[in-house]
Order: sequence, then C-alpha cells, then structure tokens
Amino acid sequence: MSLTVSKKFKYPIWHKQPFKALYVLSRIVALLVLVPSWSIYYTFSKPRASWTLKECIMIRVVRWIMPLNANAGLHPLSVDKTIAVPESKLKETSFVWIEPVDSKLLCGYAVDEKVQPVRIPGYVWPKHANLKEADGLVGLFLHGGGYMMGNGQESYGELEIARQLQRNSKMKYILSVEYRLVHESPHPGQLIDALSGYQHLIKSGIDPSRIVIIGACAGGHLTLMLARYLYDHKLPMPIGLMVYSPMVDMVIDFKINEDPSAERPNTDIDLLATSHYAVLRLLGHNPISLAETPLFSPNLAPKGSFINFPKTFISIGSCEAFRRECEDLAEVMRGDGVEVTLDAQEDAVHDFWGMDGLVPCEKARGLVAVQSVEWIGRL
Repeated sequence: MSLTVSKKFKYPIWHKQPFKALYVLSRIVALLVLVPSWSIYYTFSKPRASWTLKECIMIRVVRWIMPLNANAGLHPLSVDKTIAVPESKLKETSFVWIEPVDSKLLCGYAVDEKVQPVRIPGYVWPKHANLKEADGLVGLFLHGGGYMMGNGQESYGELEIARQLQRNSKMKYILSVEYRLVHESPHPGQLIDALSGYQHLIKSGIDPSRIVIIGACAGGHLTLMLARYLYDHKLPMPIGLMVYSPMVDMVIDFKINEDPSAERPNTDIDLLATSHYAVLRLLGHNPISLAETPLFSPNLAPKGSFINFPKTFISIGSCEAFRRECEDLAEVMRGDGVEVTLDAQEDAVHDFWGMDGLVPCEKARGLVAVQSVEWIGRL
C-alpha cells in the first residue's frame, strides 16, 4: 500500500472547537449509561475467565475514552517542560536538565527547519544519584502514551517498569526522558529529544556498551526509532533494547480506514483504540509516506535492516492489539540474526505492566518482571 495525502486523511470536525467540547462531553456522559450496562454484561460473559469484573469494566472504559486523544487532539497528563520540578516533589528520582543534542549528531531525517533541539527535563533513578559515578548498566527510559499523553515523572503509571527494573535488576541507574509530545512538536521532535537523552548519558561518562534503551507503548516505538537512527548513521549503539507493548506498525490504521476488514487482532478485547489520526498528529507536516519506512514501521523493514542490531527484549500481552505486529517484528529481526526474546503473557492486555492494578493481570506482571530482570542479568 502506498500512502498518499487524500481528503479522508484529514482531521474530523470535532478536532476543533466548539465541536471538540461537545464530542468530549458526549463520550464522558455516555459512560453513565455504558458502565452499568457493561457491569451487567460482564457479570455473565467475561472475555477471559481470569479477568475480574472490575478489570473487564476498566478495559472498556479506557477503550471508550482513548479516542479522545487522537480524535479531539487532547494531551492529558502532559507537563510543562520549561520548568524544573523541585526535589521536594520527587521521592524516588532527582531532576536534571537534558541539554539539546549537538547539531553535528543531527542528520538525515532528524534535520527539520521546523523542529529544533531544545532543553528538556529528565529524572534520574535513584534519588541523589550522580550519573558520572554510575557503574554497570544504565537505562534510558522513554514513557508511553501514544505520543499524545503522559510524562516521564515517577508518578506516571508506566514508570513502574523503570522502578521495578532499577530495584530488582543489576541496572541500578535509569534516566527517564521528558520528550516532547505531538502537541508540542511533530516528528522528529521526539527522536531528537530521545537522542538528547542518549547523549546526556554518554557525556556523563557512560559508554554506549553499558546503555539499555527501554520504552513502553509509544516509548517502545521511540526506542526502536532511536536505535534505527543510531544504526543508519553509524553512531555507537546501546547494548540492548527493551520494549513493552510497543507501537510498531504505523501503516495498519491507514489500511483500516480504507478497508475495515484489515483490522488488528484483539481489538474487541484489548483496551487499545487505535486511529490513523494519532499517526497524522505525530507526522505533522511530514509526508504520510514516512509511515511506511523502517523508521516508523520496523515490522515492515526489508531483510537485512537489522543486521548487528542490539539484543532485544519484546514484551506483549496475548490479548493486545499490537501482538501480531510485534510477533512480525521479532521474526524480521531474528531473520537478520538478532538475539530476540519475545515474552507473551497469557490473558494480558496492552501495557499491562505500565497500568499496574487497573488492567489484567497480576500474574502476568509478576512473570514479566522476572523475565525482564533475568534478561538484563544475561547482558
């Protein structure tokens, strides 16, 4: 499929006021009727026997609310990236400024006159740690949220992944990057910010052979994007990649818009509600055809694209919508000789570790934690 700009790829009417407010209000008010209905339905018919009634309802609530970000241009839980966070507000991490990446490291698809490098916040585990004194493996963490929501602070749910890895593995230092979201910058802003975080670790005296890049959901996509950039431009690569429920295929939602029969698997039970509007927000002024490239859709990369790529850990839930494309990615990477660990947890949905306590299932969270720590131990 060759993607071209067409009228059907323009934003919906509720992307602007006053229709945005009406759309958001209608989705929220509808929950007053939907939640009781779901409660009755799932009392007698659960998608998975292991799920509790609360978990079944939470999945439907999240799936119902999620389209607001892509369709109405919302950006919940984002933070002001121009203000330092006082140490008194951080219990487990310390605030640092991440300086813009050196211009000499920007080339190819990271060069854009409309998107410039900026100083961004970062948060270092453990609190009061000095990265210049860090030994052993060091993590670079990129949070998720579809590039539309969330933040890199310790209070954000997905940082539970970083928290557990720092506590229980031999990777005792982690830098969480507060990269720009799509309402602050389109691509390549996110890539540039991730590269700034990577440079920050290197300038702190940490050799790339000690760095593990970690990301969840959109952060997983950004992890793969950063690795692709380093690889394509022959820059020093990290020792490993860890991606949790990563966004991988940026083309499929355009296909679904053209032909609904092309839908992702598990969309009837997962909490995800994907949309090509989310990809459009990320692309911004860039051509839609960029979504087809290995940079944006690594699962579609041609043979030979991953030769000498770092060892990679991919975590997915058996019930998540990204499962098929993540399995395809693992197969493509293995075909190029990459050592890939694909961990699929039974009855788990998208981002199940990052949404601790809200979605299924506790057993899966415990198992993926063990698998992750053991994988790090083998690096």
